[in-house]
Amino acid sequence: MAIVYVTTGAWGTGTGTPNSAAQIDGNFYDLDQQIVTLNAALADGKRIDTVTYTANSMTFHFTDGTTQTIPLPVATISYVGPWTNSTPYARNQMVSVPGSGMYQVLVDHTTPAVPAAFDPSATDGSGNSLYSFWMPLYDVNYDAAIFVPGSIQRAAGELLFEGIANRTMRLKSGNAHAYAHLDIGIASGTNIIISIQKNGSAIGTITFTIAGGQTGTFSIPAQTDFAEGDRYSLRITQSDNAAPSGLSVTVPFLRTDI
Repeated sequence: MAIVYVTTGAWGTGTGTPNSAAQIDGNFYDLDQQIVTLNAALADGKRIDTVTYTANSMTFHFTDGTTQTIPLPVATISYVGPWTNSTPYARNQMVSVPGSGMYQVLVDHTTPAVPAAFDPSATDGSGNSLYSFWMPLYDVNYDAAIFVPGSIQRAAGELLFEGIANRTMRLKSGNAHAYAHLDIGIASGTNIIISIQKNGSAIGTITFTIAGGQTGTFSIPAQTDFAEGDRYSLRITQSDNAAPSGLSVTVPFLRTDI
């Protein structure tokens, strides 16, 4: 069926009269059939049927039976230590900020010089954030468990125990989580007083009394920080009874290197 035109033009000669209802319907039908014919002549298209994933790739499965695998980038993240001034950092490095948390470096940059402090909201010249907060940092216990066998009777000033800090660490003030015990406690005589020392200087005491028997009482008046290589010691301040023995002490240090 041919399309019937009313006017004459580039499309052909028109009838000069309005189309009848049958002519209008015939025009639509003619166009419909031409579209159907064109669709029938088209080849089946190649479409995505399904997509599958692995840890490092994704695969497209197409309707023609072919596949295409696309590798996915895997971020390599490395911890480079505490944030410091005048330091170049690269994307995906991790830095720790004491009292705050762990941060991922998002943009290559060099940190400002001293005395600039860490700014978690810092951006580059284009407004891109330099850091992304990952998680808070909590105290990490680094307790020192000490045992001195046999009698602890020593002259004043004698050393009972000495250790060396292999990481930076902190001893908080007070007596939380600090314990001292004698296998054989004081039955008579005067108190036993043990000095807690850093590099030979007193930073606290442990005291055993007759009333306390086998349990010692800590006094740590101020927080003390230890650098790697610093010594922590137990040294007798007062003791006049050979019977007390089997000293166990737990000093509640905290790591400060992360």
